[in-house]
Amino acid sequence: MGDFKYKDYTPEESRIYDEAMVKIREGMKNGLSFSEACSAINIQDPELKHFIEEDALKVMIAEMHYQKGIPLPQVSDTLKIPLKKINAANMEMLEDVGTTAAAIYRESNPDGPIGNA
Repeated sequence: MGDFKYKDYTPEESRIYDEAMVKIREGMKNGLSFSEACSAINIQDPELKHFIEEDALKVMIAEMHYQKGIPLPQVSDTLKIPLKKINAANMEMLEDVGTTAAAIYRESNPDGPIGNA
């Protein structure tokens, strides 16, 4: 597993997060690159801004690649993000899904086998 941080948002951070995601999407619809749209959001907390930008990238990858079937190199071109960064975000997202799935399994099957038993 990677060395990833997970963020629990306060109600205020959730509001900021939701507003920022809308602004990033609107910026991209208006022709901004992903990076330009992220730069346009005004968030004072650099850690929160970083989490929002990473989550927004994962959402874009999920929608474009997994929902619409767009190849990752084309996602990279569309978002104007280096393919290396797209691949890293994609792998982190897949690891997040695996971690979440394992936690849900353990919660719903407390006496069940873990691993390849």
